Amino acid sequence: MLKGRDLITIFSRFVDPKKGSMVAQDARVQVRTPDGKHYDVMGVNLVENKIFGAKETHRIVISTHEEVAKMGKPIKLL
Repeated sequence: MLKGRDLITIFSRFVDPKKGSMVAQDARVQVRTPDGKHYDVMGVNLVENKIFGAKETHRIVISTHEEVAKMGKPIKLL
């Protein structure tokens, strides 16, 4: 399970001008499901859990939608 602080660390590697690349700052953001389908990220929200006594009181929810323009197969993982 990925936590918000982990997500910030990961994304900062991509978009920080000192650490990452300029290409990553303009890169398309997608989510790949276990069955290999890709979805474009539509939004990211912080939501509060309504379950009393839950370990996590809040969660970050990433909303997706079908790819607007299909991307080809990735060349390599950077």
